[in-house]
Amino acid sequence: MAHDQGIDAFGQEPQRRSEIYTYEAPWLIYGMNWSVRKDKNMRLAIGSFIEDYRNKVEIVQLDDETCEFKADPKLSFEHPYPTTKIMFIPDKECQKPDLLATTGDFLRVWQVKLQSYPAILPIHL
Repeated sequence: MAHDQGIDAFGQEPQRRSEIYTYEAPWLIYGMNWSVRKDKNMRLAIGSFIEDYRNKVEIVQLDDETCEFKADPKLSFEHPYPTTKIMFIPDKECQKPDLLATTGDFLRVWQVKLQSYPAILPIHL
């Protein structure tokens, strides 16, 4: 059969995706974590290491057309001190709000809401 040889129904080899992707942040990276949500494939939160009180967290996502990670300015926010840990809520089925937790001087929880401005909102516990 054609499928056994890696050829599709039209007699052509399927396009292969790159298996190695790179992203160059505008600052040194200190903390990072992958999102596991099915609706946000290949999404990564990255925290900066800037020798200053004001640091950054940026959420980047793979652009399927260009096969490059892209930063969205709406998904970038200031963070006091470098993030020692970043973690998305482990919700593969997208049943809970899209949350991101960071630590630096203390624990902070953020909600990602693409429909609002700003798109990243702190949650006060």
